[in-house]
Amino acid sequence: MTADRSAGILRLFGRVRDYDWGSPTAIYDLLGEDPSGRPAAELWLGTHPGAPSETETSAGGRRQPAEDAVGRLPFLLKVLAAERALSLQVHPDQAQARAGFDGEERAGVPPQAPWRRYRDRNHKPELIVALTPFRALAGIRDPRHTLHVVRALGHPPLTAAFEPLRADPAAGAATVLRTLLTMPAHQGRGLVAGTVGAATVIAARAAAGAAATGTAMAGTTMAGTAAAGAAAAGATTAVTADVATDVAAAADLVVQLAAAHPGDVGVAAALLLNDVLLQPGEALFQPARLLHAYVHGVGIEIMATSDNVLRGGLTSKHVDVDELLRVLDPTPTQAPVLTPRTVGGTAGIIVRTWDVPVDDFALTEAICGWTAPAGSTSHDNTSGGNVFRGGALGASVSRGSSPGRNVSGGGVPSGSAPGRNTRSGNVRDANAPGGAVTIRRPAILLVTDGAVTVEGAGIPSMGLRRGQAAVVPPASASAPNRAPTAGGASAVGGAMTADGALTLNLWGRGRVFIASPGSRTPPPP
Repeated sequence: MTADRSAGILRLFGRVRDYDWGSPTAIYDLLGEDPSGRPAAELWLGTHPGAPSETETSAGGRRQPAEDAVGRLPFLLKVLAAERALSLQVHPDQAQARAGFDGEERAGVPPQAPWRRYRDRNHKPELIVALTPFRALAGIRDPRHTLHVVRALGHPPLTAAFEPLRADPAAGAATVLRTLLTMPAHQGRGLVAGTVGAATVIAARAAAGAAATGTAMAGTTMAGTAAAGAAAAGATTAVTADVATDVAAAADLVVQLAAAHPGDVGVAAALLLNDVLLQPGEALFQPARLLHAYVHGVGIEIMATSDNVLRGGLTSKHVDVDELLRVLDPTPTQAPVLTPRTVGGTAGIIVRTWDVPVDDFALTEAICGWTAPAGSTSHDNTSGGNVFRGGALGASVSRGSSPGRNVSGGGVPSGSAPGRNTRSGNVRDANAPGGAVTIRRPAILLVTDGAVTVEGAGIPSMGLRRGQAAVVPPASASAPNRAPTAGGASAVGGAMTADGALTLNLWGRGRVFIASPGSRTPPPP
């Protein structure tokens, strides 16, 4: 049986992935489940064969693979919940992915082998939007600044390992990485132990100073505590106020990573990267070949449909330093942090997107019942308030990478309009706020707060609570999928347009993330 594409909108049931770095509670909270005791790291929504989603058919609520309804999507939408740091990693570009996959196929490497490096022929650009404060490492930091920070930590062997940055600022990071990631295990453990010892002194003094002054990692207090910590650890380099905050952050990072990955030399290698703390609503774009690692937090992640990851440290999985360095772009760069761009809105809804330089995906956020903060306008690029709360949530998912058990969770947050989770027949509150959002098909909708009712031309009304998702199948062959805006969605009126775009009406009080194919042409290499 094939899912009915004419239904207009179908409930979508994602798959939870249990990885050891995942949160014991965050995704379970989103899904309205009691924690299982296993860390839930990601909720996958898409057609990737590693954990394909299912849709509800029009006949009796039976389940079908989502690919039957929407075809193979060019993007994969995830909820990511990191309790501890993910691996230091890079993703290949399109040409590297094709060559790597084809080479491993010719070599007969089993598809599920732990040492398999290329699991498909696609690149994997990524965008993650913070739902909670989200710490991440992204891109090679300015080597001069890194040298200041490393010296201030006050462990001479660490400083020596980073000296190639002085001789070759443009590409020295690759030399440092190779030195660290290939050194003998006992030497690496010793280097990390000494670095952790020095960092612990600075982190403790920084925490004490912040507690005494009521500040956190800021100003002259941090300069004094970082300098005192470095001196106690044997450093001779002076720490100035403009470096002190990053020194304290680096010390905190070392202690945090070492607690999660004891003795892993990736703890030292992480100091090469920009250390970023995203606030809710801010995003980080990870292009191909950029070294990065997520440290802690919950976010919405969208990427090209791929699972190609080359790891270098902070992991128990297969590490391939040579291949990582071959793919890596070692050029120093600033962390690619993005703020949302408002593409439209009314008194009842605001619609925003994050502009990315790829055409595989677009991510849009619609907030129903949104009101502007005091002193701002409805088009301010603010985070829009809290975007992730624990509590009683509703969802249905399949667990694990095999069919597993189906679970359905329950409560609806107070003050929100629940609707009925059926394909038709919802009666929405006439007073509920909301408005129109024009999307590009196929699209996935995921509610992360509150509850909304979705309706549109040719689409029966569907209620979605927090943690629930739906998919809008592609337009017919006679309606080509051209995007209405560069962001993939906009807030304009109308119904089905000639170019295959579809206007949905969203009503209620809630937050919806909309994943769709992108439209912006990638820049030339």
